[in-house]
Amino acid sequence: MDFIMNKQGVEISHISAGFTAVLVGYTSSVMIVIQAATQAGANAAQVSSSLFALGLIMGVTSIGFSWYYKTPILTAWSTPGAAMLIGVVGEFSLKQVIGAYIISAGLITISGLIKPLTRGLSSIPPALASAMLASILLPFCVKAFMPLSNEPMLFCLLFISFILAKQWLPRYTMTILLIVAIGYAIHADVFNATIRQQFNLSISSPILISPEFNLLSILNISIPLYIITMLSQNLPGIAMLKNYGYQAHGKPLLFGTGISNILLAPFGVFSVNLAAISAAICMDSSVDDDPNQRYRATIWAGGFYILAGLWASAVVALFLALPESIGDMLAGLALMGTLLMCLHSAFDAVEYRESALLTFACTLSGISFLGIGAAVWGLLFGLAHLGITKNKSGK
Repeated sequence: MDFIMNKQGVEISHISAGFTAVLVGYTSSVMIVIQAATQAGANAAQVSSSLFALGLIMGVTSIGFSWYYKTPILTAWSTPGAAMLIGVVGEFSLKQVIGAYIISAGLITISGLIKPLTRGLSSIPPALASAMLASILLPFCVKAFMPLSNEPMLFCLLFISFILAKQWLPRYTMTILLIVAIGYAIHADVFNATIRQQFNLSISSPILISPEFNLLSILNISIPLYIITMLSQNLPGIAMLKNYGYQAHGKPLLFGTGISNILLAPFGVFSVNLAAISAAICMDSSVDDDPNQRYRATIWAGGFYILAGLWASAVVALFLALPESIGDMLAGLALMGTLLMCLHSAFDAVEYRESALLTFACTLSGISFLGIGAAVWGLLFGLAHLGITKNKSGK
């Protein structure tokens, strides 16, 4: 354990930063990841396998990269990617979905080897990518307000808790909201009785799902998942490292996370990528005065990821036992901040507004044409409009 120790022994600040990063990242979006897996047709055991494999691979890659490069490199799953999956995976079999995960991971791996591919992806205006993401996230955020109609007490309790937590303890908002939601479910005795009986603290186990490759699933799942993961996770994660003065090591990180994703996709891993916002928790000066020692925080975070994966069965049983209305509120409120950021980015620059609006409206429509879903068409329409308007103006 010498890689966790320094001359002064174990630093509490390293442990607390690593734990906070995992707690914030995990609780803010695990409900969305579980919903994506269930929409794909996975049963409770397969969902547990997915979270087990995710915890394992995020933990191993965070520890491995951080130790090798002596840099605070934290990996995570793609929350916007999971939100996108909920809307499309139901059209395909679970085996086809797994096959699509492998193709998406393969594209990320290739991006680590072929720089022009990453450069070409980076050339997509952030406004259009943000518009596409915003339209994917909006329905989830809207559903957070639906319980007001028939469960006003639940809505008021969670909404007031959300507002107060955002004001006083913003970093732990979703953790607090989850505690309040579970407390309400226990008090009101509204847990799903069947799933509650299955709750236990046994170690999770992996379940292998044979992939099946299908052109339509690749077009509707692999391509959007790849674009969203790269634009909302990997590229911002690399930028975050640079902003804190660290060498990014972009190529090996993309290649390493992509290969890891390919290997564990048959166990339900839809994405493993660089973390951005939660990673910043481990890069701040409060972690350690010496920037060269902050990588120890992400090593601790990797350990906590692995622990979360080992007890994924309990996590899945807990969330599946919650009433649907609570799940909708937790998912919707968790995505509010991301939605706001995407809307601001999409419509802030005047020259991209019309193109971004076309992308936003088309993606939100949920259309499907020639077997291709709304997210892909939305981005294509936005890019086409942008290209025409730029050529007309001579820019």
